[in-house]
Amino acid sequence: MRDVPASGRNFLLPASPRSAAARLAMSAALLAAAHTATSAQTSAAFPVGMQQLDYVADGNRHLAVTMFYPAAVRERAAARFVMPFFSNLELYNDAEPATGGAKRPLVMFSHGRGSNGLYYAWFAEFLAARGYIVVALNHYRANTYDSTIAYLANKLWQRPRDISLTISYLLNNPSWGRLIDASRIGVAGHSQGGFTALWVAGTTINPEKYLAFQRGWRNNQMVPDYLRNELPLDASPALDVHDKRIKAAFAMAPGIVQAFGMDEAGLRQLKVPAYITVGAADTQAPPAENAEFAARHAEHAELHVIPGRVDHDIFVNECNETGRNEFPQACIDAPGVERASIHAQVGEAAVRFFDASLNVPRGK
Repeated sequence: MRDVPASGRNFLLPASPRSAAARLAMSAALLAAAHTATSAQTSAAFPVGMQQLDYVADGNRHLAVTMFYPAAVRERAAARFVMPFFSNLELYNDAEPATGGAKRPLVMFSHGRGSNGLYYAWFAEFLAARGYIVVALNHYRANTYDSTIAYLANKLWQRPRDISLTISYLLNNPSWGRLIDASRIGVAGHSQGGFTALWVAGTTINPEKYLAFQRGWRNNQMVPDYLRNELPLDASPALDVHDKRIKAAFAMAPGIVQAFGMDEAGLRQLKVPAYITVGAADTQAPPAENAEFAARHAEHAELHVIPGRVDHDIFVNECNETGRNEFPQACIDAPGVERASIHAQVGEAAVRFFDASLNVPRGK
């Protein structure tokens, strides 16, 4: 979950002035919605099922994902999925999907660096309870259980590739393909996953800046020689990762935005709606250099800086006592910060954003 060690200024920055009035109006509406997180319009309508599956793509690329979806739970005694370290989740393991005739919108979720999709189950549950199918990936060789420096820090173009491969797999899957509306696909992510969401949705990177980023790791003397020698110096795979099936991007505390080569010109290539949110006190992906920079230059982006002492890991699941003891930095917030309340606000904003951007009538 750690992407950028830094500190920086924190302030609410308006997006590009090209459509300032419209942006301000939409931002005000979304912020108002965030303060009414129990609004009947987006109240939970479904219990949420989850199913873990894996598949092999490109010959030897093993990808694991977790599906979150509206479930047809007929008995409250249905099997629950109990997640160590985390609390306030209500998920039904392998429950039957709820069907109502119409196909459902899909949101792909990209986790933070070295993390995994289940760390954000609260976000997936929030959307799935309101009619979405949410797919949380474990990025190939870059997740909690299976990772190498090459994929964590050098071959980052594999992340958007994972998302595109998984969309194709699900649309062609006999069970899930019949449930997913291929015309309504969005992407969300946190930290390095927030960067990935903007990237796969259409933002491009500067090849020279990307190569400089790669050289930084290739020349990093802290990395053992045999690993450094395996790190490629090649920008070409990173230059075209746009998936045109994705119609909207929701980025939470996007990290390494400029360091990786996502500059002003690249951000202007993002043509789909984007919603970018970050804690005002984020010390790992400082807003000024990352979220605010991205929102300033992406033409259709909205920015919400969460006020107060809100740090980077606010977007991870709520933690139980064991989680707080095991992972205090990720689980314990500053005094006065209420993670549950912020999750409700962020979830509400996400539902309203995707409803509007994907043209999802409420009630689906």
